[in-house]
Amino acid sequence: MSWSLFNSAFEPHLCLGVRRAFTLIELLVVIAIIALLIGLALPALSSAREAGRGAACLSNLHGIATICRMYADDHKGLSPALGQPYTTTPNWSLVVQAASGITGSSASELFTTTSVLVCPTARSQYGSGMQRTYAINGTGHSGQVDDPDNYDTVGKTVHIRMDRVDRAWERPLVVDSASAPVVDGSPPPTRTASVLDFRQPLHVEQRLARFHAHKTRFNVVMMDGNARVIQDIPDLWMERLP
Repeated sequence: MSWSLFNSAFEPHLCLGVRRAFTLIELLVVIAIIALLIGLALPALSSAREAGRGAACLSNLHGIATICRMYADDHKGLSPALGQPYTTTPNWSLVVQAASGITGSSASELFTTTSVLVCPTARSQYGSGMQRTYAINGTGHSGQVDDPDNYDTVGKTVHIRMDRVDRAWERPLVVDSASAPVVDGSPPPTRTASVLDFRQPLHVEQRLARFHAHKTRFNVVMMDGNARVIQDIPDLWMERLP
């Protein structure tokens, strides 16, 4: 048998043992397909993550309203203090913290980075050090014309008479809030605005935070404890609270 015939006879068997490597073009195609799949999956994962954060925020707000309602039941229908004193109880946010099982009475003792006072979506935008990202409704108690009091008056506590709120299922108690411009007396950067008066356009513009639904909506809990997502502010919210 000639050498050429020998090679011809054994060539198929030799080829069976050879593994052909991917070409550069094939590798690029595979990488492109994987990148495309990741690109398609990321928006869905992001939406699912935000949906979870939004649900947690609504749960936080419901818990805050429950604590405020319990406080009112023990204090002749009065809510915790809306503003002053900001750094100790009975300020509303510190009452919430104390009722959540945290020991203390001052801001340095009660504020933490893991509490019902922090919206998970706000935390993702502002950073993990946030201690409060909600504001209580102080409409009618901010020292404007015809207001009976001002929640910023030092040495005086101002409250909502929760038992006298008309249409409690439609009147906001606590909402998502944003970091207001820094001025004298502003909260530290770890806390957003604490009180919001819906009659003041500047409050609505600067203090109300639209964190949810692609930054088009905000979460709120009503006086009766039901929490929901809101896009537009109804006229009813402009009326002074008792």
